[in-house]
Amino acid sequence: ALATFMVACVGTPAVSKQCYNLSGEEYVTFDGMAKACAEAAGAPDPKIVHYDAKAVKVPEGFPKAFPFRGMHFFASIDKAKEDVPNWKPKYTLIDGLRSSYAQDYVARGFSTREVDYRTDDLILESAGATA
Repeated sequence: ALATFMVACVGTPAVSKQCYNLSGEEYVTFDGMAKACAEAAGAPDPKIVHYDAKAVKVPEGFPKAFPFRGMHFFASIDKAKEDVPNWKPKYTLIDGLRSSYAQDYVARGFSTREVDYRTDDLILESAGATA
């Protein structure tokens, strides 16, 4: 998706200094993205726990917590399609995630690295959930 979009941007000055969401045509929420990532990785559906990020204080030295928004939203490619009308995604969201998982995450050895879950455990505990 990124390479085809970049090629389509050549000669389009309006895209300078802009940011775009690039994926498939589907709209997706964060919950939907978590489920799509699990599907792409061949993992079971994730257990999603919603919590108040302001209520959790992450101690210094712990991994940084993911910056969630305190509102509902979704990611869309509409801006990319408007600014670069000759671009259309070639892959679905799931296809792109599967490719990224296999060719980037697994191929680079990230899938076998040890992960520090201290922040996740702290958040789950504060929400009354367990890992």
